[in-house]
Amino acid sequence: MARIADLLTFTGVNGVPVAGWFVQHWSAGTTLTVYWIENVAACLFVAVRILTHQRVSPRRGHFRYRAPDGERSEGSFVKGFLLVALAICGGHAVFLAVILGLLAHNGEAMARVDWHSVLIGSAWVLAFLAVDLAVDLMRLRDWTFWRVEQAANRGLGRVIVVHMTLIFGLLGVAVTGASSALFGVFVVLKTLYALSWVLPQYEPAVAPRWLSTLMNKVPGKTTDRFEDFWAKESAEETQRRQRNEEPWVSRPGSPDRAAP
Repeated sequence: MARIADLLTFTGVNGVPVAGWFVQHWSAGTTLTVYWIENVAACLFVAVRILTHQRVSPRRGHFRYRAPDGERSEGSFVKGFLLVALAICGGHAVFLAVILGLLAHNGEAMARVDWHSVLIGSAWVLAFLAVDLAVDLMRLRDWTFWRVEQAANRGLGRVIVVHMTLIFGLLGVAVTGASSALFGVFVVLKTLYALSWVLPQYEPAVAPRWLSTLMNKVPGKTTDRFEDFWAKESAEETQRRQRNEEPWVSRPGSPDRAAP
């Protein structure tokens, strides 16, 4: 039932703007506004997941997060996530308003925002996101910190995809005038990006032989073999995840600390 709910909510969240663009003929301004609302809501819902997991299953990663680049955070994981996500969403809102304002001033119909459609589309998106959150809250106690980290990365990735579209896509539209074709491609790519997170992630512990053969032939590389480099990186990533998964305990009158 949980997997069915995941599939339905995933289809609903991504299907609303797709149907709006291709079926209801929303403008780019309307579709991007719905995407922005989806991004903000999704980030806030991810924060709820993180905070709930931190409460029901406290792990070192929540309090002393170690990132893939090896850096350690002294603050909480949720604060770092919200700081980055909401900062990007804030910049996204400003940039969206400026670009759509400039395009509307030049008479571009694609910049028009139909607020009635925005209200309806956002209501459906928020409903699907809320159902998805409710389903996850019932099983968060069994989640690993790694799964929480993936949810946060997925939320940030969604925000960045839309933001990069604003920077390059709408500027390209303003220069070329190819509004419909260019923005239609974005809607498809945005949906495919979301689908990529649903599919199983390929993370082999040993480097594929074809890739090792290819990389070992690259001129100017170091004396280390690519398969050795891959194994080292894989071991470090496994150690990082294990570190973040360590239980975290709190005692009255003493600071939080990792369990021995």
